[in-house]
Amino acid sequence: MAHNYAEIITAFTAYTKTLGTEDFIRSTLLCFCAPTITGLKAATLMNFRRASHEDMRSAWLKNAGKWLDPLGVKWLMLNEECLVLIYRRELLARALGCSEACTILAEHGYPLHDVDACLECLKRKFREGLPHEIGLFLDYPPDDVRGFIENRCAKKLSCPCYWKVYGNVREAKRKFTEYKKAECEAARRILAGE
Repeated sequence: MAHNYAEIITAFTAYTKTLGTEDFIRSTLLCFCAPTITGLKAATLMNFRRASHEDMRSAWLKNAGKWLDPLGVKWLMLNEECLVLIYRRELLARALGCSEACTILAEHGYPLHDVDACLECLKRKFREGLPHEIGLFLDYPPDDVRGFIENRCAKKLSCPCYWKVYGNVREAKRKFTEYKKAECEAARRILAGE
């Protein structure tokens, strides 16, 4: 899977370099947000940018609704450089609502049991820097988010991939495989012109 994933994503990345701004954003969104779009993951953080100085923000604002609304997916722009949280509201509510997540959110000043208020708080915190509790919004296990917050400088960690794993390595590897499969399938379909 890892070798096949690398080949497909390399081909996909090369393909996106040939695209105009809107097609680049849409293709990148559909590929790398596939775990969220397909319901495997509550949210994905995307930073739409390329080496050129394209106006990604305007292109995103013009098209985001038309691309995401039919998929039942929401979005929140976290900064002016087009850093966007793509999420499924019901999955995000579940991820933020578990007791371990609530404990971490409360420790970091988030209102509890209100997804919209939590999202607004997250957006405010991004103005000050990267809030490490964002992992909860990205559907990372609370044990891993807590481990990262408390041990960010630690050199030893298990199975890094989508996030640093401090808890259940087997479950994390299973999720990583699912996410990669979703991204590969989306990339294959885009490369095939679907």
